[in-house]
Amino acid sequence: MNIFSAIIDAMISFVRNNPLTVVIIVMLAVFVPSLFGAVLIGALVFLLLLAAWPVIMLVRLRREARRMEQEASSRDFGRRYRTRSEQTRSNGRTAGEGEVKIYATSVREKRVKSDVGDYIDFEEVKEVKEGGE
Repeated sequence: MNIFSAIIDAMISFVRNNPLTVVIIVMLAVFVPSLFGAVLIGALVFLLLLAAWPVIMLVRLRREARRMEQEASSRDFGRRYRTRSEQTRSNGRTAGEGEVKIYATSVREKRVKSDVGDYIDFEEVKEVKEGGE
């Protein structure tokens, strides 16, 4: 019962706030019923499409996600990026179970010059203009 009273209250407030629109709608319904029917059907179709739009987008999004998952599983992305142990196995050497290898990188010299980043003390100097100021 509360929903019906809420709908009626909303309709009454619409009539109070938009009297000219209500008069035009009533005149269309009375004098040109076929045009009123077409406008009413168009408005209803628009409202249904507006309500169905989020559902349509959700279905399309899920379908696209499913397609991307299938495409990713068929491409076998893991083969492109192999670990070092897989690389050594493919090169003919087999790594024993539990064997640990450490690869050290070479230490390079600094790329930045040693004088970069030094602190420079700036001093604000006021210029004295000639002419008595």
